[in-house]
Amino acid sequence: MKFLHLVWAGVWRRPGRATLTLLSIVNAFLLYGLLQGFISGIGTTVADTHADVLVTQSRISQLEPLPMSQLPQIRMTPGVRSAVPVVIFHGGFRTSQPVNMRGFAVDPDSFAATNTDEVIPPADIEALKHRRSGVIVPANIAALYQLKVGDRMPLKSFYWTNHDGTNVWPLDVVAIYKSNPRDIFFGSSLLVNYDYVDQGRTQSNGTTSIFLIRLTDPTQASAVANRIDGLFANSPDETKTESERQLAADSIKQIGDIGFVVNAIVGAVFFALLFSVGAVMMQSVRERTPELAVLKTIGFTDGAVLLLVLAETLLLCLFAAGIGLGFAALVFPLIKAAIGFNIQAGPVLLVGLALAVVLAIVSGLPPAVRGMRLSIVDALAGR
Repeated sequence: MKFLHLVWAGVWRRPGRATLTLLSIVNAFLLYGLLQGFISGIGTTVADTHADVLVTQSRISQLEPLPMSQLPQIRMTPGVRSAVPVVIFHGGFRTSQPVNMRGFAVDPDSFAATNTDEVIPPADIEALKHRRSGVIVPANIAALYQLKVGDRMPLKSFYWTNHDGTNVWPLDVVAIYKSNPRDIFFGSSLLVNYDYVDQGRTQSNGTTSIFLIRLTDPTQASAVANRIDGLFANSPDETKTESERQLAADSIKQIGDIGFVVNAIVGAVFFALLFSVGAVMMQSVRERTPELAVLKTIGFTDGAVLLLVLAETLLLCLFAAGIGLGFAALVFPLIKAAIGFNIQAGPVLLVGLALAVVLAIVSGLPPAVRGMRLSIVDALAGR
């Protein structure tokens, strides 16, 4: 520590160059923190999905309806604890503040049997059951629109036309529940009555978008999924059943291999940064050749000079990386509020700091070795 002032002075020997290098490292680690935080959020979301929940949808598409006549057969399948039909009911509210909201139409009784972890409080489900046009609203949506129990909430459905010829569905707020981003279906979604939607829409009556199935034994998920799909094989309405976790992973894959793209971007940035920092440190050692020779003259060993140059690189990289990762950490709560990803900041930041150490060693070692091998006579003679 007694040489810290000497190391710090070496870093800022050329303030302009040091500032530009510092900013380039800060930007690189800010980008790294944001991108890896995004990947961490995706991984956490997938990992938090239920292992004992299956989703049955049409083999053609999730938007292709399935007949409700399949529900009794699914419920009688060995390994199925309960099943609930779910109609996708996404929509928009208040065009002056265009925010698209996730919504689902469910049968309250069936949903109560499936909602074993009580993501939605039972009292809220009971309130929905007794109000045909009722809607249960997540707290984040209620706060955004300043909604309270008893308010009327006309929702513009993206998919369903009402009998009045419009896509506007009058809904009455019967309950507000605490949002839970860990549940990909109902953690932050509107819930309305299946009968209200099914009897009010002009097409696809008597059908559902998906069946949500709760299992008696999560370890039998694959076997139960095969049994369900086997019931409807070679029928006009073939099904595709998979776990909630697999569905989340498949949905992510539909937009490409995000992990590969992110790692490729980060790799390219750090590859360029490696040469940039290395060149700066090499130039710094060249400019300070007489100074390093003087240090050797007054008793600094070759190893001490090597460590001195490496310490300068390490201090610069860790200081700049800390700033960049700190800015990224400040943005993580905003990402969570915007898209619900619960980012594991700790691992991302620790890996980022470790990466900064690797960057410092790899980029600082060549100029440090050059300084270590410096000949005192040649350096002082200007050769």
